[in-house]
Amino acid sequence: MRRDAWLKLVVQNLRRSRREFVLSIFGIALGIAALSFFIALAAGVRETVLGRVFHIDRIEIEPAKASFDLPLFGSGPRPIGDDVVRELAALPGVRSVAPRMRLAFPAKAWGGAQLFGTNRFAEVLGEGLDPAAVASERFGPEPFADLESGPHEVCNADGDCKQPGEYCAWDVHQCQRPVPVIISRVLLELYNSGFAPAHGLPRVGDLLASRFRGFTFTVELGASFLGASAARSVSRQRRVMLVGISDRAMPVGVSFPLPYVQRWNAEYAGTMAAAGYSSVTVEVADKGAITGIAAAARALGLAIVDTGAERAGVAITLIGLLFVLVSLAILAVAALNIAHTFFRAVAERRREIGVMRAVGASRRDIHRLLLGEAAAIGAVGGALGLAAAFAAARLADWAAARFVPEFPFKPDTFFHFSPITSGAIWGFAVLTCLMGALLPAAAAARVDPSAALASR
Repeated sequence: MRRDAWLKLVVQNLRRSRREFVLSIFGIALGIAALSFFIALAAGVRETVLGRVFHIDRIEIEPAKASFDLPLFGSGPRPIGDDVVRELAALPGVRSVAPRMRLAFPAKAWGGAQLFGTNRFAEVLGEGLDPAAVASERFGPEPFADLESGPHEVCNADGDCKQPGEYCAWDVHQCQRPVPVIISRVLLELYNSGFAPAHGLPRVGDLLASRFRGFTFTVELGASFLGASAARSVSRQRRVMLVGISDRAMPVGVSFPLPYVQRWNAEYAGTMAAAGYSSVTVEVADKGAITGIAAAARALGLAIVDTGAERAGVAITLIGLLFVLVSLAILAVAALNIAHTFFRAVAERRREIGVMRAVGASRRDIHRLLLGEAAAIGAVGGALGLAAAFAAARLADWAAARFVPEFPFKPDTFFHFSPITSGAIWGFAVLTCLMGALLPAAAAARVDPSAALASR
């Protein structure tokens, strides 16, 4: 049978039996819509959670925890020093290793009158971050680096400092540049979802966030609003400047260049506080290397910081799998319905099939004809299902934007429709219909022409 004649017969039979095939198309469309909707939802949530909240291409390593430290049992957990950093950097698959050091003494900060109308006061949660970890990122107006090195002019007031951006540090009477700091997008999201609505302040988007570069505030080292203070009796004040936002910064707090914190910890908390790093962030070139690197770090006597990324990934996978199984069950029922519909169509068209065989149609022609009708049903049902899934996703996004309160990292859309995945789902719809029609098509191909023509 020529291709044009075959195609003409397929279209003719579908038009003639369109009422019988409507339910089959509806069943396929429903299953494909559910399958596409939940796969896109899982992909969108995974992209937000594991791409923006957690970063699955890096792990944080810290000294192992110990419940006791007695000479009888050794000297306690292995500290993280430069030797450990070199060992971790030498592991296969490691792209970079970034040392971190937490502030080991209290500090307080105030500022923001130019933004909020009045100054805001807060305790400082901070850490030192190796500037090399963010060397590829662009900051300004000051670089994220140690700016205290070199000679400093003597001063008694800010006006005595001749270099642009410098101020007079009153405790040492020297002109200094502000200490550069960076913050994480997590902190920005917490401000947008909690602090801003509670105080009637505007949310900060990417454009406005870029304008915050150069925002300065004052930090007093060794002092606290809560009453605690460092062992050093004389505190000092330093002007601090926000130079950028980075996902490598401390999630809740501010990140200073590491040399500042090393000097401050040694001065305010003792040399032991500056002897080792609090943790290191290991970034990998291939996400698949994470497991091996984590095992190697444990073998070195270190511990992996539990960020919750692994549990979040497993939870997203399991929930997505559950919804996919439900969708596949719907498609299985649709395939059974297609098989029933085609078995009935074969019975009703038995004499017609006998005539076609009598005038020269082969068994292969009959088989191809039935499968062509099933493929057309799958193509139409799959396209309708994908369109319904996309419409449902847009409706869900609209409802979330209007009725769901703001929360950190709330995305503009919860769905991610991949063209490749959508094409594969559409092909799966066609395949499902073909599988449902295989047995009826085989039965139609086996129809005996003489018996079919003799029957009434």
